[in-house]
Amino acid sequence: MLRPRPRASRAISTRSTRPPSLGSARPTAPPSSSIGDGDCCIAHRVFSGILRSDVTCTNCGFSSTTFEPCMDISLDLDPGHNNCLGVANPKPHVRNGERSVAGMSSKVSTLMRCLERFTRAERLDAEQKYFCERCKERQESLKQMSIRRLPLVSCFHIKRFEHSTVKKMSRKVDHSLQFPFSLDMTPYLSSSILRSRYGNRIFPSEACDSEAVSELPSEFEIFAVITHSGKLDAGHYVTYLRLNNQWYRCDDAWVTRVDEHTVRSSQAYMLFYVQKTLYYKACERGAAV
Repeated sequence: MLRPRPRASRAISTRSTRPPSLGSARPTAPPSSSIGDGDCCIAHRVFSGILRSDVTCTNCGFSSTTFEPCMDISLDLDPGHNNCLGVANPKPHVRNGERSVAGMSSKVSTLMRCLERFTRAERLDAEQKYFCERCKERQESLKQMSIRRLPLVSCFHIKRFEHSTVKKMSRKVDHSLQFPFSLDMTPYLSSSILRSRYGNRIFPSEACDSEAVSELPSEFEIFAVITHSGKLDAGHYVTYLRLNNQWYRCDDAWVTRVDEHTVRSSQAYMLFYVQKTLYYKACERGAAV
């Protein structure tokens, strides 16, 4: 049964900073790398990362930063992009290094676009005014998410549901989503977001912060895709698993080989990416057996 997944995250550290142009003092240290590891639970060691949330006052530029652990990242599909044009057997092709599917609109949702939207600064509305410690009153603000620490395995949950408070109903979103087999997470890291926001001015004051360098490699390889067929309240899950560059379709007790095109054209609900170095190490071990 496919149900909306509420985001269960716990803030683990907060701090307030001012942009370098405002003469901010050196910020306090962020959470240590051990935070979010779940007391050495194997699931946390594999899947746990740390997100960074910055809320910036639009009046004075004062920022409040929160760190929180995450086991997966929930991503919104681009609104209004139900773009499959009904081609029976679309053929994949490569253009400018990016693989796409012929017969689909150029506006089709992509995983990269979803990640860009996730890390894009958003203006909080009047009802969400945040209390600025510098202005000493509630002000309009901008909120921006980024990834401070990557996990060994990055899990992305695609929000394939919509809720209407007016019509008081929910529906499943069947929009198409293109996703790469190789994924570079560098643009979505806190270090990249801070650099684009402040330039190199931010790094001298944060030299001891370890914010400028991710603790783990940022290049990932896909190794599993979970799909869902059916409606919001009922349906069937199928997993595509990649072993030694061969894809397998795991449907209950049946496991069959499939090609890349079958995986790329599937309606992804969850995507799993492992660090590229770990993926190829696993492939080497499998080939040696």
